[in-house]
Amino acid sequence: MTRTTPFHPEDAAMPAAALHPLRDFAEKLGRELRFEDLRSGAWHARLLTAYVRHYEARRAGTSSTVRASETEALIRRASNEAALVGASAAGISTSAAVFTLDTGFVGALVAVPVAGAAMGLDTMLRSLIQARMMCDVASAFGVRIDPDDPWDLLHLHAITSGSEVREDADRGGAGLVGRMLTEDTEAAERKLGNRLMGESVLRNLLPFASVVTSSVTSWRRTRQLGHAAVEYARYRRAVDDAFSAVRAVDARCLELLIEGAWCLFGTDGVLRAEETVMLAHLLRSSPSAARKRVLERLGEDEAQWVERLHEVPEAARDAFLHALEVLVAVDLSMSNAEWLLLRQAAAALNRPPRRERVQALLKQLRAHGVVLAPWGDLAESRDERMPVSRGAGLGADAHGAPGAL
Repeated sequence: MTRTTPFHPEDAAMPAAALHPLRDFAEKLGRELRFEDLRSGAWHARLLTAYVRHYEARRAGTSSTVRASETEALIRRASNEAALVGASAAGISTSAAVFTLDTGFVGALVAVPVAGAAMGLDTMLRSLIQARMMCDVASAFGVRIDPDDPWDLLHLHAITSGSEVREDADRGGAGLVGRMLTEDTEAAERKLGNRLMGESVLRNLLPFASVVTSSVTSWRRTRQLGHAAVEYARYRRAVDDAFSAVRAVDARCLELLIEGAWCLFGTDGVLRAEETVMLAHLLRSSPSAARKRVLERLGEDEAQWVERLHEVPEAARDAFLHALEVLVAVDLSMSNAEWLLLRQAAAALNRPPRRERVQALLKQLRAHGVVLAPWGDLAESRDERMPVSRGAGLGADAHGAPGAL
């Protein structure tokens, strides 16, 4: 990582030094971005990488002042800024069109390049605003984005923008996860950058009307990406903490745990954007042999995964079951299908299903966005527990599950 001179609070009182953060980022961007990247479409990945490096260098040794439950303000600010940038670019494009009509061909020689530059600058500024927003959201959840591996943010942006789409043969999302891990990275970078630039051109084609459409579209897209970033950051923090507890006991269980994440995420249908990116992150962090085995088994019947849970060592079963409970609760609800699968997993691990622990996780995630208590201290008092069903059998109390439909 590029070393950056520390920024001190007293520098804010010095007009010349106030430009230091911008100069520092411009230097990083100059090292990352090349002219051919603007033509090929790889500019977005280079810009994001440079900003993440800059952000991490600026925030090194400091803690976020924003809590996970207060991220809506970050999204609102970024959306308003993106809308302002979009309206400004559309205004320049409209002025260029009017100037061309008044002056003819000679005026077009000046106006067209100006309009093109405004569209390109609109896309890059909006991407910077969104990159800052995603980094701030991740920081609020205590999640660090690796400057040398910012693919989580790139994948999230690609899915929300439509650059990465699911196909009919994706087995509920397994195919998309596999493509995200195996596709050519440079081709993916170019595809995303070209799509973002093309959208900016389309939004600014109609004079006058584009001032409204560009502003509204920029606001809506930034807000959509912000909410996806919040969902992913919550998943990332909760899953990383739960997986770390299992890794500390027996790292051999992680392969089965990743399969469990796939099974639980997929019980409600097609994977959501944050779930897809989270699975790709877990697999990308795994050894290549384990990654290959898990990818081959994605899409298998859940019963086969439940049967393999007997292989989990006794010492790791409590932490393993807690991790499964986190995977169920992290989307802030619990469906009947998730509860039934969790019960089967608990039975295979020779542990009782613990609805009160899932309920405690749901309360913490809804209130704070993160799990505050250690995994061994989640049990609630007797008065706060959900009533235990008197029925018998696997699905007897499915409708009593917290958040069940």
